[in-house]
Amino acid sequence: MKHRFLVAALASVMLASGTGAVVAPSHPVQAISKHSYRWHWVKVKRDVKVYRLRLPLYRAPKFDSIMEKGSDAEVRYVPNHYYFELKGYAKHGRYAVMGTSARWFRNEND
Repeated sequence: MKHRFLVAALASVMLASGTGAVVAPSHPVQAISKHSYRWHWVKVKRDVKVYRLRLPLYRAPKFDSIMEKGSDAEVRYVPNHYYFELKGYAKHGRYAVMGTSARWFRNEND
């Protein structure tokens, strides 16, 4: 009972003073996150190894080729498997660049 009263009192004080209000950030926010699950176009900054994903995904990916510097690609980050998936890289199969670092590409709108 005592804790419920304290929580209710604290909530009413915060609402009355306005400290519980959500404030919009004052700095500009980047339009596309580099670790976004959505597809976005990027330009490759250095040569990277491309791996072919094998299903089921617990099987180890197999090295396929090297994507050259300066090429464009459509990628998305897959956080639960720690890789960047490539869309339309080859006609068949799923391809990826392994790792969590986004230093190998830059967004097209930057």
